[in-house]
Amino acid sequence: MFEKTKEVTLPRGTISPWPSNLAACWLDTRNITYVAVIQANNVHIGHWDNKAETEVTWETIQTSEPASSSDKLVDVTTIGLVHPNARNFPIAIVGSTRHIHVYDVKKVSQKPLFSLTLASTLREYAPSIGKDVGPYSRGVSCNDNAILIGTHTGEIVVIMCNGDSNFTSRKNLKEHKSAVTDIATCRYDEITVSADSTGELIIWQKPVKGVNSRVLTKQPINVINVLRKQVIVGTLRGLVQYYSVTTGDLMCEINAHSRPVNSVSVAPESAYVMTSSEDGTFIVSKLHTRKPHAYQVEYRFSDSDPYSIIMGAQFTNGRGSAIAVATFDSSEIIMYKIIKKSSAAAASS
Repeated sequence: MFEKTKEVTLPRGTISPWPSNLAACWLDTRNITYVAVIQANNVHIGHWDNKAETEVTWETIQTSEPASSSDKLVDVTTIGLVHPNARNFPIAIVGSTRHIHVYDVKKVSQKPLFSLTLASTLREYAPSIGKDVGPYSRGVSCNDNAILIGTHTGEIVVIMCNGDSNFTSRKNLKEHKSAVTDIATCRYDEITVSADSTGELIIWQKPVKGVNSRVLTKQPINVINVLRKQVIVGTLRGLVQYYSVTTGDLMCEINAHSRPVNSVSVAPESAYVMTSSEDGTFIVSKLHTRKPHAYQVEYRFSDSDPYSIIMGAQFTNGRGSAIAVATFDSSEIIMYKIIKKSSAAAASS
């Protein structure tokens, strides 16, 4: 089904070991796909033309340098590419142990469009320093023009996009009582879901203001995504679960991986779901939810390298016909595509 097409070399360095360390966003109207990956305190942002199949063009954002030799390097802990309705092009959300920055991806600059410091934004930033958890930012999503970033305190930082370069902060969402692990939104249904380290899912009202419902999974959630009113959960145990947004019921459970699931990607047009794991495997399935057919998660494809640790795998278009995979300590991103064999080749086989 899928075949490996090429390996794209990063501008410098190797991929950092953060869950969901590969973000993707595509513009169908312009045939452009953007990807972003964390490398220490740098974020590499690449883009290419899907129609012309051009080579990947890279830009690098260097978030910060130590002020002195005694200062520690500020690690970037999360990266997200989101497309608010108020903008023509996506933006990159870069979260670290100290800051949250918003960058333009069309004209990449070292100067962010907007910034917040965690110390001034979070209620319990200072007490968390030196403890087992924190500080960090983790999980990025966008519903309409509300940009959401999860943090180690359980607070979700809200940044409003009011135009191409106009951003303001809003009151944090404080429904989670433990560290946020991921946030995801289905743009078509405008459903936003967040998860925390206790295994709780919060399904938010439209727009993201109050809680619609809560689901207690009793699982160590690492990553999530949303498709066709289903929350797909990837756990630290390698388990993949599907929960109904409407009822909160567990619809399907798959022992998909032998190590933590580090990313869940969805392709809305084809209803493909892809999970990837530290076990070096990514799996593509098709989600069937529409009646009168039975609820089903149908296996379609997988690839595995037992000597690699996948930190992120993303579909790079809405059809799910192309994939990018990022592995820990690698200087390359691996690209896959669905290759349609010619009728003659099919006949000969």
